[in-house]
Amino acid sequence: MQLTVLLSQNKAKSQQGAALFVAMLFLLILSFLGGVLLSSANQGLKVVSAMGDRVGAEHLLEGEMNELIIEPNLQGVIGAMAPAASMAVSTMVTGADGTMIHTVDSVCARSFTASSNNAITQCRYVRVDATKTYGKANRASTSIAAGIEQPML
Repeated sequence: MQLTVLLSQNKAKSQQGAALFVAMLFLLILSFLGGVLLSSANQGLKVVSAMGDRVGAEHLLEGEMNELIIEPNLQGVIGAMAPAASMAVSTMVTGADGTMIHTVDSVCARSFTASSNNAITQCRYVRVDATKTYGKANRASTSIAAGIEQPML
């Protein structure tokens, strides 16, 4: 019994803290990996947030375009536009940032039930460009363009 006590005391003296050093090394490595993973997760959150802002801006643009299309005065405004004239979209849709540009008067492209009695030969074409800024300090932007064909009687 006395022999086993002496052997265990000799083993403890010969290690001299090597286990502590190895454990501290593993803790250092694990801490570094944890920091890298946290940084990566933070970057992922920033990317997802930016994409959410962009999708939100695109939905706002589509909503503004839909508001413009269903505006009751749009037909009269387009009919009154002079050739090559432009006007701000915000005059028709509050808060919208863009322009309506009268591009050309030409033959109508679409005529579903055309005959000699009801053929509309002239159409006014208007291009609508709208832009929405988003993101941190509104540094990014997205835009939409649409064409409107207005038959002229």
